[in-house]
Amino acid sequence: MKKIVLCLLLSILLLPFRGTAETDESTGFDLEKLAEDTVFLVDLNDPTHAILGLERNADVRRYPASTTKIMTCILALELSDPDEPVKISKRACNLSERNSKMGVKPGETYPMIDLLYGLMLPSGNDAAIAIAEHIGGSVEKFADLMNAKAKSLNMTGTHYKNPHGLHHADHYTTARDLALLTAYAFDNDEFRRIVATDEYKAVSSDGRELILRSANRLLRDVTANTYTPYSCLYSNAIGVKTGDTHLAGKCLVAAAQKGETVYLLVLLHGKNAPDNLKGREKDAYAAQRFYDAIELFEYAFEHDVVTLDADELIRRCLPETYAVSPDPSRSLASEILYRIEWSGTDSLTLPRWQADAFALDPFPEEHIRYTIDSYFAPVGSAAGTVSVVMNEQVVLHGVLIADEYTYPPTPEPTEAPIYVVTDETPAATLPASTTGPTPEWRPIATEPPAQTRSWFWQLFRCSPDS
Repeated sequence: MKKIVLCLLLSILLLPFRGTAETDESTGFDLEKLAEDTVFLVDLNDPTHAILGLERNADVRRYPASTTKIMTCILALELSDPDEPVKISKRACNLSERNSKMGVKPGETYPMIDLLYGLMLPSGNDAAIAIAEHIGGSVEKFADLMNAKAKSLNMTGTHYKNPHGLHHADHYTTARDLALLTAYAFDNDEFRRIVATDEYKAVSSDGRELILRSANRLLRDVTANTYTPYSCLYSNAIGVKTGDTHLAGKCLVAAAQKGETVYLLVLLHGKNAPDNLKGREKDAYAAQRFYDAIELFEYAFEHDVVTLDADELIRRCLPETYAVSPDPSRSLASEILYRIEWSGTDSLTLPRWQADAFALDPFPEEHIRYTIDSYFAPVGSAAGTVSVVMNEQVVLHGVLIADEYTYPPTPEPTEAPIYVVTDETPAATLPASTTGPTPEWRPIATEPPAQTRSWFWQLFRCSPDS
C-alpha cells in the first residue's frame, strides 16, 4: 500500500505544470509591443489555458486565413488513405494569380499524401480544393465535415465555409479554438511529420515533379538567394502553419519543443504592410510574426518554471548505483560498483522543459555526468562525483562511494600445454604426466605461442625446481 501511495504522490508531483493565466504585468512581458492583436501561448497538453499570462483576445472571432488548412489536413488524414489517388479538377486550378498554389494541373493525379504536403508547405489552395472534392464530393460538403469536426472538438467560436481560408464573412475562428485543434492534430504522427517538413518532392502519376517548400520561416530560410535579409530560422521550431489575407492580416500557428515540452502559439491579425511599401520594407512586415513567435517561445522556455520536491526526485527518479569497467592496465578489477549518495535539498525549481525530464523512466542518461577520481578507493570511501546537468548547469550533485569490486574469474582447467618460462635448461626431459598435460620448457627469451599468452600465467616466473 505504501508503494502505491508513493507512486500516486510522484505522479501528481511530475504532472506538467498547469498554472492559471497570469497578467502580462506579473511576468514582465509586454504584449503591446507585438505586431498581432491576438495572442495565445499554451502547453501542448493543456491547449485551453494560456501560460504566464501570454494571452490577448483569445476568444475574439478572427478570420483564420490559411491556418484553416490545419483542419483540412487532419480531416484528410482521418478520412482517406495517404496512398489513394486524387484526380485534380478544373475548379481546383481555377484560381487567380494572387492565390498561393501547389502547382497542380487539371486532369493530373497525385497520391493524397503529396496533396497534403502541397496543402501545408506552400499553402496550396489548389490542393485544398482537390482534397475537399475528393473526400466530401464538393467544397461545400467538405465544409460541413469541417464544422462537424469542430463541434466534436468543442471549438465553440469556429465556423468554416471552405477548406483553404480565402475570405468569407461567415468563415472565422478564435485563437483558443486553433490551439485546441492543433493540439488534437499533433496526436497524429503523420500530421507532425508533414508540418515539420521544410521541403518535399511531389510526383504526379505521369511523372511530373513539383518541389514544395514551406512558407514557415521558422523552419526554412526563405530569404536565401533573394533580396530579403529577414531570416527567422528557429532551432526549436516543429511546425505548424502560416496564414495571410488582407482582412485576416498576418497569421501564424507555431509549435516549438525543448526536451519533452511542446508549446503551441497562435498569432492572429498581424499588421499588414502599407500599400506603398515594396521590397525589403514590405518583407519586414511578413517576417515580424516569426520574430514575435521566437521571442514568445524563448520567454516561455525560460520563465515557465516548476518547483519539485528534490528528495522525492532522488528517491524515485535518479539512479542509486553506477558500475564502471576500468582500463585493465589501471586495475585488475573487471568492474567496480559505486553507490551514489545524492546531496538532497528541500526543493528544485527548473524550467518546465528541464523538469519534464524527471518524469521519464528511466531518467535520461545524457543529463548525468560521472567523474572517477580513483579506481583504487577502498570500499566505503569516496571515489568520485556525480552530477545532474541541464542546459550546462548543475542542478543536483552527489558522491560516488566505492561499494564492490569484481575480479576476472580463475581460468578453467584446460588440456592445452602448459608453458613454464625459465632461465635454465632442464637437465633431462621429464616423463609425461599421467594426471595432466606434459610441461614444455621454453627459454625465458622465447615468446610462447600467441594463443596461450594469458595475463594470468605471465604473472608467474617458474624454474624446474619450483
